Amino acid sequence: MTVTAAVAQESETKERQRVQRRSADAGKLDEKTRGANIRVSQLMGYNIQNSQGESVGEIKDIVIDSRTGKVKYAAVTYGGFIGLGNKLFAVPFEAFKVQVDPDEIGDDDIDADDYVLVLNVTQQQLEGQEGFDEDNWPDMADSQWARELDKRYGVNRNEDAKERMKRLNRESNNE
Repeated sequence: MTVTAAVAQESETKERQRVQRRSADAGKLDEKTRGANIRVSQLMGYNIQNSQGESVGEIKDIVIDSRTGKVKYAAVTYGGFIGLGNKLFAVPFEAFKVQVDPDEIGDDDIDADDYVLVLNVTQQQLEGQEGFDEDNWPDMADSQWARELDKRYGVNRNEDAKERMKRLNRESNNE
């Protein structure tokens, strides 16, 4: 193996580890589990903040893809946020980010209570999105509906692993 190939492989390994750590962030919200694992019961009713630490809503329900076992969407209520009332909105789970509560930065003793679930949502992203109520859910199997929702929240589910690693690495470096 040449030196260049070894350096490239080491760089790719570090990048993969960084992405794996980032994708494991949701596990930081749960004191009872380890790694990337989190109990759905911990997400139900969880308060969602924007990156400025302001509350924007909470998770009311979770939608799981029965074929893959992966979380597809969180049904979120934005409450009174930007005048949307208490309708539910589907949000791709990949749109959420876990970070240390801004009030806890610099604290030497960070635990599960010191992390927050962040969703940077703007009025522009929500314009035209139809909310739904508990009795009238959208057809989440509709691929056109899913593509529009992913676009609205900046999620690319068709992105290959290498491209996802590059994007997450760029985002981590910009934070």
